Amino acid sequence: MLQNLMPASIMFFITVAFVALFFAPAMLQRKNKLLNFYWVGCWIFLGMITSVSGAQNTLMLLGYNADAVSESVLSGFVLSFIFFVVFAWFRLSSSALWFGVKKAFHRRPNT
Repeated sequence: MLQNLMPASIMFFITVAFVALFFAPAMLQRKNKLLNFYWVGCWIFLGMITSVSGAQNTLMLLGYNADAVSESVLSGFVLSFIFFVVFAWFRLSSSALWFGVKKAFHRRPNT
């Protein structure tokens, strides 16, 4: 177990560094609150997926069998991320279309 401590430590610190890199863009504020919500949510999901994957590999390097739990949690996060992105795309697209329709009817000359 002690000989695996160095590779596991390296894997742990690499995971922490990548998760911190994923959370850094979430600190940037957007002007639109709706867009800001999805921007932050997307980066948080990516950080969570990265942290679970890194934790699984770190525990594997230490000799623990954490495959069953981490695979199910990782599958749940990935599926939730896909639903989140698809819902965000539909909502942002419909919001943009609705804004365009309102603007087109507002600019229409009265005859």
